[in-house]
Amino acid sequence: MAAKRKPVTRADHDRLFFTRWVLFLLVANEAAGLPKVSRQRLHALLFMSFASSRYYAIEPLRQRARRTQQGPYYRNAHVALGGLVLGGMVSVEDFMAHPAPRDLQFEGVFRPTLTGLDVAQTMRETVTGARLYRFLLDMCLASAYTTNPHNGDTDATLEPGIKREGILLDNILGEDLTYRRAVRRYGDILELQDAPDEQTPTVAGLSSIEECLEQQGAYNRKDVVAAYQTLLMRRSRKAA
Repeated sequence: MAAKRKPVTRADHDRLFFTRWVLFLLVANEAAGLPKVSRQRLHALLFMSFASSRYYAIEPLRQRARRTQQGPYYRNAHVALGGLVLGGMVSVEDFMAHPAPRDLQFEGVFRPTLTGLDVAQTMRETVTGARLYRFLLDMCLASAYTTNPHNGDTDATLEPGIKREGILLDNILGEDLTYRRAVRRYGDILELQDAPDEQTPTVAGLSSIEECLEQQGAYNRKDVVAAYQTLLMRRSRKAA
């Protein structure tokens, strides 16, 4: 007798899509040469990627993050991260579990393993997978350029090396236009947008920069994202 097929639910889709998005983000972070990702930075990167994905004509995943002292938190993403670690696709250093009444919670520093890289390569062979990875890679490459001490637009007073790059990246993520709007509002949820068809402030900012670059000649989306993140870093200095 053939086994009865289990229907794939919306919740199943959400978990699978979050798993792919999280793995691609970690692989893109590694490919761009950025510092290893902490739990806090992972969720911040996810928030920025969801806030900007429509600039690449990619629909974001679940658009609500819970407000925490460490920044945004996506339950499905953290469950996906746990599955990737248990499945051998992501390695974890400085692991620390702590009790949480509502969610799976653990801290650590995360990198894709060789198995994770192979799985990501396979998923990139689809049209959707290739587009999603290209977007996340552009975002991470733009971050690597913006935080590079040799590009002439970074703070020379910060310590050199990974710690310095990590501080600059955290400053950029903390100044994202959509995130700043979300934190000004009250409540436990950090909203990306009020209506599904509304442009996020991040996409509006990227589109505005694109219009300026169009007048100067050739450009690509990575240039636009890098210019946006450079402006965010300058804002973070003024706010300091």
